[in-house]
Formats: sequence, C-alpha cells, structure tokens
Amino acid sequence: MGLEILSSVEIKERFYKDNRPLPSFNWEHGTMWIDTEDRTDLDTIEEVMLNEVLAPGYGVTFSKLDATETEPWTQWAMDIVGSNK
Repeated sequence: MGLEILSSVEIKERFYKDNRPLPSFNWEHGTMWIDTEDRTDLDTIEEVMLNEVLAPGYGVTFSKLDATETEPWTQWAMDIVGSNK
C-alpha cells in the first residue's frame, strides 16, 4: 500500500510541476491502470517510477488495452518487474 501511495503522490507532483494534465490512473491488485492516448504520459510515469519510487533492480512494463465498443478509450496496465540493470 505504501508503494501505491508514494507513486501516486510522486506522479501527481510531476504532472503538476510540468504543468500537464494528469491522466486518470488507479492501482488495483498491484497493477496501475492508466487511461491515456498520449505515450508521453507513460514515459513520464515510467521516469517517476524508476527515479523516485522503485528500488534499484526494479522496472516497469506497460501493456496496452485497445478501446472497445463498450469501453471506447485506450487503457494501459503498468506492472512492476525485476530489471536486468
């Protein structure tokens, strides 16, 4: 739970400092769900996670869920993974 709160605060702060609109996002069962059509949003979230939130040796991966007839927006799932760095 602490990781989810810390990451949410850091992401909101970064978008505020960059004077950019914050995409809708939430954590559920260890996965962050992000509603955005802008790949730059994902790049920013990844940068925050790597530089401000996660310990060395961890990274993130994004999976795209395309819009559907019943959910006409693109959603991304971000998971935390071990990195090879």
